[in-house]
Amino acid sequence: MGLSFYGQAQFLELGLGGSGTLFHGDVGAVGMAAEGAYGFLPNQPAGQITLRRQYNWHWSTRLNFSMGYLSGVDAWAKDDFKQDRDISFRTEISELSYMTEFNYWPYGTGTKHPQSFYLFAGIGLTQYNPQGLYEDTWYDLRPLGTEGQQTELKDQLFYGNTTLTVPFGFGYRQSLARDWSMTAEVGWRSYGSDYLDDTSGDYVDALALADERGELAAYFSNPGLVPYQSGLARGNAQSKDWSIFAGVTIFYNLSPRDERCSGF
Repeated sequence: MGLSFYGQAQFLELGLGGSGTLFHGDVGAVGMAAEGAYGFLPNQPAGQITLRRQYNWHWSTRLNFSMGYLSGVDAWAKDDFKQDRDISFRTEISELSYMTEFNYWPYGTGTKHPQSFYLFAGIGLTQYNPQGLYEDTWYDLRPLGTEGQQTELKDQLFYGNTTLTVPFGFGYRQSLARDWSMTAEVGWRSYGSDYLDDTSGDYVDALALADERGELAAYFSNPGLVPYQSGLARGNAQSKDWSIFAGVTIFYNLSPRDERCSGF
């Protein structure tokens, strides 16, 4: 009994939850650069569904699917460069990830070990679609080529819309009843792309871009009307994008009670 049943105890849980997201990339204010609290507080929603398998008191894995938004607004920053640039965006995201969890204390839903802090890490894929707002309408930015992608102005292809994702973080879980539990967690996402905000490289001449892609592309390329010069940086291509998810998930134990290990 007690902690001696490693490799025997397993159960399966289904979870539904919601999160707030905070973007960290080229666009927008983060941390101490933020105006007020904007750089610390989640500003977009996401929802997730999770299938979690617990193997023993300490180890579990989970398959997670999330959908939601990331966003950033240069006007929130104290940085003069960002305020002059004046880019804003939102990005629709869909993430599929597989993670491993470690419970710091022994834990089992509906048992004598009803709570624990935990760590998690994993790998996944995120599909993303940056958009910009113009006259109360959201427009997809990728096909506009705001940095001159696939035009005569720059020898560069359109960026992809799927990226490798590395989620990791920590949380707290609490058993609520024999079959019900909840978690509250904070997780970071490291992305393999720098284009979740449609911003990474240098400016192109907006007037020349308008001739090839239209006035809408020219507007989103340089909404702050920064005076153009060749080689002028629009973003930082040396850094990839990040995000933070903070949320709560409610779980229900799917395993029949008579099939659960007596250790639980």
